[in-house]
Formats: sequence, structure tokens, C-alpha cells
Amino acid sequence: MRKSAIRFWRKEVLRLVQDGDMEGARRAFAMFQKAVDKAAIRGTIHPNKAARLKARLHAKAFGG
Repeated sequence: MRKSAIRFWRKEVLRLVQDGDMEGARRAFAMFQKAVDKAAIRGTIHPNKAARLKARLHAKAFGG
């Protein structure tokens, strides 16, 4: 469930950016961060991977 939530929110952020809804994308990114952090805390993914996922999605979606 935790990994599927990460995948869902990642796709949602990218979809909203493509549609031009930056405010929605920022809200979705916050939910993505929450899902990634929860997975890292619970041990589903490594904390370094969590940081890498957040950094890469932020750079891809918001340009930096």
C-alpha cells in the first residue's frame, strides 16, 4: 500500500504540472512527500531513497 501511494502521488503531480495546475501540483507534491516519508519511517524504503525521490520529482515538476 505504501509503495502504491508513492506511485499514485508521483503520477498525480506530473499530471497536474502537465495540465498547468501548479497550485494543485504543489498540494499533490505535499501528499507525495508525506507518503514517501511515511514509507521511510516504517522501513518500506531506505531514507536515502526517500530523499532522492523527493528531490528528483521536485526538480522535474518545478524546475529546480
